[in-house]
Amino acid sequence: MSKAGRKPSRIKSLKNGYYFSISGSTQNSRPIRLMRSSKFEIDIAEREFKNRNFKYLGEVKDNFWQDGENKGKKTN
Repeated sequence: MSKAGRKPSRIKSLKNGYYFSISGSTQNSRPIRLMRSSKFEIDIAEREFKNRNFKYLGEVKDNFWQDGENKGKKTN
């Protein structure tokens, strides 16, 4: 099923910051990608979501991954 309307002319981009994903304890749940502005906030979030599957994705700066699994790659 396609959405009605015009397609965006601008490419999607991620904001600068630190990204992580969390997913529920069940295997059917899809991971959710979240962003925090500092490494300190990532440490707090890791403790906050300790009962879920927490995965650090890396830092994004100017649409490029600075660290993590995708280091050096473009975000889109």
